[in-house]
Amino acid sequence: MLTLRALDPGDRAAVVAFLLADPAHARTCFDRDPVPADADDLLSSAGYGPGRHRHALVGAFDDGVLVGLLDRVLGWPTPQTAYLGLVHVHPRRRRAGVGAALLAHAEQEARDGGCRQLMLSVVARHHEARAHWDRRGFRLLTARGERTAGPLESVVMHRPVPAAPDPAADGAAAAPGPAGDGPAQSPEASRAACSRISRRSLEPTSTSRPSAVVTR
Repeated sequence: MLTLRALDPGDRAAVVAFLLADPAHARTCFDRDPVPADADDLLSSAGYGPGRHRHALVGAFDDGVLVGLLDRVLGWPTPQTAYLGLVHVHPRRRRAGVGAALLAHAEQEARDGGCRQLMLSVVARHHEARAHWDRRGFRLLTARGERTAGPLESVVMHRPVPAAPDPAADGAAAAPGPAGDGPAQSPEASRAACSRISRRSLEPTSTSRPSAVVTR
């Protein structure tokens, strides 16, 4: 049975083992192999800077084994945005609904936190991941961005927070609205938000994890 809960420093060993089990992810995102210090970055909110945002690293467990990670922060880079720094499923557990459960959890927390849009960044060369998020209603916000680890270009995608499922409709979740149905955001606000993401991704010790792994 899949269970989700927030992780803390006491879960570091499990997070390290999870990251080291999928070196392809770090190579795609950072042009390097994963290292144990990556777990410390994920467990910390320091990479998001000071502010009133609310950060959590959520783990998906199956029979006590960590099979998925969700790095999310509410109220960053804008007060009504929920940013997904990572949605990552263990290679052996993909296409088993783990990613869908993590995304549904992120959506619920975004609704509960008063956020109106979800935002994430994807490594531009990872076309499979971009197509994955596009199928889930995410649309490009910017095509600019760079990481010193390559450098690797990244793109920012966003989507309105979907409405809560209607219990009267046999538990069917409301489909996400098309791009543009979310909160109106001025070009200046969009550029400022993308600038904050880009600056964060350029920091050598950044906790930023582009959602480069296709999660199903």
